[in-house]
Amino acid sequence: MTFVGPISYTCIPYSFLTDRILEKCSTLFNNNYGIWANDAPLHSNNALKAGSRVKLGIKCLRELLLFNDHCFLVVAEIRSSDNDQFELIGHAFCTYAKYDPLNGNAVWITQLVVDCSYRRRGVAGTLLYMATNNVEDVVIAGLVSSHPYAIMSLCNACNRIPINLKFIADHAENVIRVCNIPYVSHTQIVGSIFDKQPPLAVDIDQQPISLVNTDFFVDHKELL
Repeated sequence: MTFVGPISYTCIPYSFLTDRILEKCSTLFNNNYGIWANDAPLHSNNALKAGSRVKLGIKCLRELLLFNDHCFLVVAEIRSSDNDQFELIGHAFCTYAKYDPLNGNAVWITQLVVDCSYRRRGVAGTLLYMATNNVEDVVIAGLVSSHPYAIMSLCNACNRIPINLKFIADHAENVIRVCNIPYVSHTQIVGSIFDKQPPLAVDIDQQPISLVNTDFFVDHKELL
């Protein structure tokens, strides 16, 4: 399939997110997000197979990522010269909530996926820039990710503001609770900046700095 023309970016509000759109997002996720880690079967009673693709269907996308009407989607598409249709090459599911400690709104990226063929071309950064500029009075933005490029893309989207560990320590837990994201709002947040370490013994050189314990056993090496 041959693609032509510039990449098109669109913000889609909650009320316009149809099953047809979510089907495309599901396909993009299933083909590009990642694979289950070697310890995934151990933690899932062998329900998950190490090395197999992490997959989410339409129902799961709605339940996990479209949990209230503050949720929205940013998509990146490019036109195919074969059928003159737009193909989805990237998406960012997002939500926002009022954040009183900083007198504004918090934006949280609940899922970020870019087609493997279009990575390192600024697609993720543009998706996140669109997300943070789709909401008025944004004072803080965040995401949970093991992928360093996702973190740097968010920094770039926020005018290249340097990562401030004290700022994260002061606000991360509150923002996660306020945004009320189903799969992270009740998780354990640990790391040296929070003066909390995981309950299991960890080598001193491998102790986390800032970690949300989601019990999501994706292969981190494959992501890189």
